[in-house]
Amino acid sequence: MRAKYTYLIVIAILYSFLISAQGYEEQYEKCSEPLRSLGTKIDSLYLVRAIERDSCLIGSIAPNFKAISISGEKIELSKLKGQVIVLNFWFTTCQPCIEEMPALNKLVEHYWGNKVVFFSFAYEDKSTLLRFFKEHPFKFTTFANAENIRKDKFKLLPIWPYTIIIDKEGKISKMSLGGSGENTFDLYKKTIDELLKK
Repeated sequence: MRAKYTYLIVIAILYSFLISAQGYEEQYEKCSEPLRSLGTKIDSLYLVRAIERDSCLIGSIAPNFKAISISGEKIELSKLKGQVIVLNFWFTTCQPCIEEMPALNKLVEHYWGNKVVFFSFAYEDKSTLLRFFKEHPFKFTTFANAENIRKDKFKLLPIWPYTIIIDKEGKISKMSLGGSGENTFDLYKKTIDELLKK
């Protein structure tokens, strides 16, 4: 019985290692299989399967990308290892996106000086975003015209807001579809705190 238990633990560890060692593209293809039979119509069943796919992607290595923020900051995701990374995908007329911004700003303030970086990606241009920020300040480092990162790199559904949290090793730890409003701070704080302890 003990040998069987040990065997199961070893198999579980190996499986976990294989999942975490896989690149995003490979894991995405595998995790997307249940969605393919549903066609392209985005209904409630499709969304359930999409959320399951997101859970399946936990532990995979985040796809690398380079980008330049609206303030001129250059980043390359793969060079940010050693930090917890929070990515938020949104746009200016998305009401749930706007509703969660105060909580997201609170996260930035809470982790100021810690090894946590916050990036936001919108598909609109720089001038549109700057006008928006006059009324709705957002403390994330923001990237304009970033649809390619959402759609081509992470292959996310066209549903906003969407948040991804990446651990210090560059692996995806959380994928969160849709805004959580006032609960956003507590929801993401728990994940970030756990990752900072590792």
